[in-house]
Amino acid sequence: MSGTVEVVFQHLKRRLPFDDEPLRRALMERFNTVDGIDLAEAKLDLRPSFPLEAFAGHGEDIRAVLEWFVHEVALAEARRPFDEDSVQAAF
Repeated sequence: MSGTVEVVFQHLKRRLPFDDEPLRRALMERFNTVDGIDLAEAKLDLRPSFPLEAFAGHGEDIRAVLEWFVHEVALAEARRPFDEDSVQAAF
């Protein structure tokens, strides 16, 4: 198995909730706890990558990071102000 996985921080920094630098940093730190992943702090606003081989022995750890990511996105969506106009347009 060869190749790399990119973590697109450069795009995340323009999207809620990861437009918040501490949250992007938390995501990077979570990835970096997985053996075989070492995302450089200097690339927090870029597109760092890690070897695809990291999935071979640590798929569950990576899945846990991605589940946390989805959870944070869902929380941000739930906290978003209610927009009555979009609801009325649906009916």
